[in-house]
Amino acid sequence: MSSVLTVRGGVPLAGRVAVRGAKNLVPKAMVAALLGSEPSILRNVPEIKDVEVVTSLLQIHGVTVVKDPATGDLTLDPKGAKTAPSTLIDAHAGDSRIPILFCGPLIHAIGEAFIPDLGGCKIGDRPIDYHLAVLRQFGAVVEKRPGGIHISAPKGLQGAKISLPYPSVGATEQVLLTATRAEGITELAGAATEPEIVDLIAVLQKMGAIISVQTDRTIRIEGVKELSGYTHRALADRNEAASWASAALVTRGDIYVEGATQRDMMTFLNTFRKVGGGMDIDDDGIRFYHPGGKLRPLVLETDVHPGFMTDWQQPLVVALTQAEGVSIVHETVYENRFGFTDALIRMGANIQVHRECLGSIPCRFGQRNFLHSAVISGPSQLVGQDIDVPDLRGGFSHLIAALAATGTSRVTGIDVINRGYERFTDKLAGLGADFDLSTSTTGRKLNS
Repeated sequence: MSSVLTVRGGVPLAGRVAVRGAKNLVPKAMVAALLGSEPSILRNVPEIKDVEVVTSLLQIHGVTVVKDPATGDLTLDPKGAKTAPSTLIDAHAGDSRIPILFCGPLIHAIGEAFIPDLGGCKIGDRPIDYHLAVLRQFGAVVEKRPGGIHISAPKGLQGAKISLPYPSVGATEQVLLTATRAEGITELAGAATEPEIVDLIAVLQKMGAIISVQTDRTIRIEGVKELSGYTHRALADRNEAASWASAALVTRGDIYVEGATQRDMMTFLNTFRKVGGGMDIDDDGIRFYHPGGKLRPLVLETDVHPGFMTDWQQPLVVALTQAEGVSIVHETVYENRFGFTDALIRMGANIQVHRECLGSIPCRFGQRNFLHSAVISGPSQLVGQDIDVPDLRGGFSHLIAALAATGTSRVTGIDVINRGYERFTDKLAGLGADFDLSTSTTGRKLNS
């Protein structure tokens, strides 16, 4: 059974939405609870699919997960940690890539880990080679078995000197979650330094880890024998906040995003203002609005933090279809992230994708035949179409395009959006969007 949104576009989105804990932090903080000898409490937890997946994976590994019905806070008790059957891991993981981050904590807790063949969003290769190479450097034994990979450490995990060829967020998380209880010192060069990484370090430090971050993307971890639990409030989801900001711009609307934080969104806010978006920033959130008049084109390149995040790119591209003139966007993080533009072109957008690097940032994809640069000419009148959601951020981008378009769009595959956007249909209804939600098997409709 899959959900379908029938969207009648052309209605400016106006009102308030609240963003809670970051999708790119909360599941990892939940996994970190496995490292402790005592229960942990995680606050500001969003109701998203990735949290459900990690909750199930923790539970089948013997971790008790209790949700406070009043606040949504999670209490995670790892004292009963145990090995889980590979069939259960596979069934509960679905297409999530989270299980790879269980490896270090599980080896510390029970001596072994199993990860099924992994899925995830179809925006690029995202190989797990970084992860496996990292684990081997800690002394782990990696064995391919039917349906997945078994990982153990007969001699225990040892600190290592690791250099990443690219500042991968996932690989950096792997090192942090593995090194904190490994014997000796770990030095990680070429680390990712996103705010969600810093927040994960704060979680681990609360548990008793000794971690320092240098200015040259080097992280140093002194292993400790035992960690306690933590109590932590997750930082807000800056990616969801930026998505609602782009939605306000595309629909010529006015959205106050409660929980949005200026500190973690400065690069996005600069770009939003250059395009012509209006904003008011206060202690509780940020108001994003279309101030009237023409939007301005720009040249944009994605990059690792503190650059312009790849997750911000797709929703903003929809806004750039409404800018007066030619914009150029160079994607340097994921090689296939422009696949979502096919639907925008069918809706009337004037977008050309290119294999060349149309930018100045050193890029891994220029000589590898990937369509990773886009030229967007606007403004274009978008027209409703049937759309199938390809991935999380691309799916939300299609949704805001449908909300801005004239006519009706039928959007399928929207369950993918639930991975990272909490109650997004409820939020759309609160902003005045005109849509029906139905299921493809029963045809049952819920009017917004």
